[in-house]
Amino acid sequence: MCQRMGARLVWAMSNFIVFACMAGTAIISLVSVNKYITEGIQHAIGENRAIKIASLVIFALLGFPLSITYSVPFSITSDLTTDTGGGQGLAIGVLNLEIVIPQMIVSLGAGPWDALFSGGNIPAFVLAPLFALAAGVTATLKLPNLSSGSFKSSGFHFG
Repeated sequence: MCQRMGARLVWAMSNFIVFACMAGTAIISLVSVNKYITEGIQHAIGENRAIKIASLVIFALLGFPLSITYSVPFSITSDLTTDTGGGQGLAIGVLNLEIVIPQMIVSLGAGPWDALFSGGNIPAFVLAPLFALAAGVTATLKLPNLSSGSFKSSGFHFG
């Protein structure tokens, strides 16, 4: 995809997909909680087929941005640091820190954030699409344009 569309557009597109999926997660959560309150505990056991299907579709769609997250930042970092002399290993290490530190902040802050709004995950599910939208807009406006030709497939390797 990076060869055809460019890494910046692919990365921004993945953030917009996460935005749509997390917004869908928030909506599904709200509908599910409302049905739980009105219909009782039997609904929570899995009686509502539409909620199950919508949840599975969202999780399937989240696979696309996940695969982009696993590959594009590392290829961009490698491409940008090839000729700098500082070493690609150092750049990849710094990139890993930039990935891990926000994850730790989210892990430590999600509980208190949910407690502010009487518990449950819905406040975090509402906040997540806002951050994903901001990340998509930032990626579109701030990431550098890299040449599409620098991304080449290594192909499949069989033993």
